[in-house]
Amino acid sequence: MFLEKLSDKPSPKNTKLLLLIGIVLLVVFSAIMQYFSGLANYPVSFIESQLSFSGSKIKYWFSRMSAEELRYYSITQALDYGFMTGLGLIIFDLTLIITRKFDEESGWRKSGYTVAVLGILAASFDGIENIFIFLMLSDPSGFPDIWAIAHSCFALVKLIIYFLIFTIWTISAVLARLVKK
Repeated sequence: MFLEKLSDKPSPKNTKLLLLIGIVLLVVFSAIMQYFSGLANYPVSFIESQLSFSGSKIKYWFSRMSAEELRYYSITQALDYGFMTGLGLIIFDLTLIITRKFDEESGWRKSGYTVAVLGILAASFDGIENIFIFLMLSDPSGFPDIWAIAHSCFALVKLIIYFLIFTIWTISAVLARLVKK
């Protein structure tokens, strides 16, 4: 099975190196994104924007922003690709590090490989979500409402993977490992 290759690839040394790279990317891109996000003055919260499922709401929010603010918002979305790469690497590598501490045939080990791959998949959904943001920004007042719905669908799946699956699996796996000791 493909996922079983993750028991030794990438090597433990490379896994730690990739984790470090992910942390650096996350920190650097987060700081730069915060700067441009502040300049953009996007009028609603992250979650409200991500899960609006509404073209009319997003058009309204865009209408409250100047052309310069929309440009800063676009820059923030472009920088998000560096952030999502960092987060995907962190989830993938941290999950592998935890997973490899369990016995070969354990359910934790098998499920951990799936969670590691889901981290990469979540980053990919985040990237697709941003494509819809760029499409909406190409015509802020007249884009098809379906683009907002697609944007929110990809955002929802991304958030479920990032925050529910990864967080719950990681906390549970660490607790299981601590109890086993």
